[in-house]
Amino acid sequence: MARLTYYVEIRNDYLGKYKRVTGRTRREVEFKVNEQLLKWAQEEERARERAAVADEKERAKQDTEAALACIEEHRRILEATLPIDDRIQWKDLLDRRPYPKPTPRLEDIVARVGVPKKRPLIEKLNPSLAAKRIEAEQAAHAEYERLMQAHAAAVRKHKNEQVARNAEVEKFKQNYEAGDAEAVESYVSLVLSNSVYPEGFSREFSAQYLPAERIVVVDIELPSPDVVPRIVECKYVASRRTTTEVLMKDRDFQQYYDGIVHQTILRTIHEVFEGDYQGNCEVVVASGWVDGIDPATGRTFRSCIASCQASREQFIDIELSRIEPEACFRQLRGTGATRLAGLKPVAPIRRIEREDPRFVEAREVLDDLESGRNLVTMDWQDFEMLVRDLFEKIFAGDGIEVRVTRASRDEGVDAVVINPDPLRGGKTIIQAKRYRKAVPVAAVRELYGAMMNERAGKGILVTTGHFGRGAHDFVKDKEITLIDGAGLLHYLQNHGHRVRIDPSEATEAVPYS
Repeated sequence: MARLTYYVEIRNDYLGKYKRVTGRTRREVEFKVNEQLLKWAQEEERARERAAVADEKERAKQDTEAALACIEEHRRILEATLPIDDRIQWKDLLDRRPYPKPTPRLEDIVARVGVPKKRPLIEKLNPSLAAKRIEAEQAAHAEYERLMQAHAAAVRKHKNEQVARNAEVEKFKQNYEAGDAEAVESYVSLVLSNSVYPEGFSREFSAQYLPAERIVVVDIELPSPDVVPRIVECKYVASRRTTTEVLMKDRDFQQYYDGIVHQTILRTIHEVFEGDYQGNCEVVVASGWVDGIDPATGRTFRSCIASCQASREQFIDIELSRIEPEACFRQLRGTGATRLAGLKPVAPIRRIEREDPRFVEAREVLDDLESGRNLVTMDWQDFEMLVRDLFEKIFAGDGIEVRVTRASRDEGVDAVVINPDPLRGGKTIIQAKRYRKAVPVAAVRELYGAMMNERAGKGILVTTGHFGRGAHDFVKDKEITLIDGAGLLHYLQNHGHRVRIDPSEATEAVPYS
């Protein structure tokens, strides 16, 4: 009589092992299976631990390579810009995008409306079906015509907006090449904003062009030493099952940080000169600024730690691909501490000065404006502040600054709008006039004269009165916007202020301001 043999097939997918366990009894097979499974579980645990360690070591290796690559990228800040043409490519600023939405298709509309297919035999037997089909076809064609007209109008609007934007680019180009101070400053800012630095590197800067001296002054925001990457190794410690970061030694880090600062200063000077193909800039002053925390007091501070000046003639003979940055910085008589990582402040060679003595601190008038107030009878200084407050709210969120000037009627400027956008930005002059009747053309000419004197690209004249044909004819070909009393009330109402304009309440002593 044959003896029965029992068996069970078991496997461990992680280890990739398979076994057929046999025995003379079920209990024997069960015992062998449990024993084998336990051995495999222990072996799998050890294998997983070895794999985890290997993974951690590999991750630490990859993190080390990434950290060293980041440090190397910071060491090559100057070298990285040399192959790049820093001149603005005007054609790249032009908007050539086609209208994004597709042209309507009749077949799509027919499918959406649900026009029945033409079935002559059935329609002959039931004429009402033919009538319904024809009605649906007519509706589909009508909808198609409506959509085509709307699409054509949208395409025309898109093209007109493109033409306007491209005209702004062309005007910007012409102004820059003509040496217009505001355009040159915007151009330099655009050159520097196009410069690509390592990830995490501060890209904030301020630039000012001084046309009388043909000098560009640039203030650069430098990273403080505590945010500059300095990890040279990520090391896995098996005994603690953790990865530790090994930092660059202090002496090496000081040289490394100094190199970052010197290269950034030299790179900025290089990019301004190379980008300025028209040769408007004869001298560049670049200063590096850092925000930090004083470890002794815990207070924040801001200081200039390096500053350098170079003329175009002087800088053009320097072969930047072969220089040692600190030696070049010193040769150009750059100023800075021996070890810049200490953040010891120095006096910048040239400061950016944007304060205009005519500007005064604004008073909040709009928020305190009483409902039903007659604008014609307001104090004329309060009226100018009101207009400034209004335009500040209109331009809110666009990074545009609105500043009011001192109470003086001889300069023809009541407020200045400064838009930092390099393409569409610039300076706008605002004048506010309380007139009871029509604004004379002389007031509009006064605004235009102020625009010329201030080198402003646009002007806005706001009044409680109205403008006649002469005023509108004068501004026809100029960048001047006229806002009459009705328009002023409309803007104020849009911002929640219900006021009025009633010339009959004004005194003869103050006809206008």
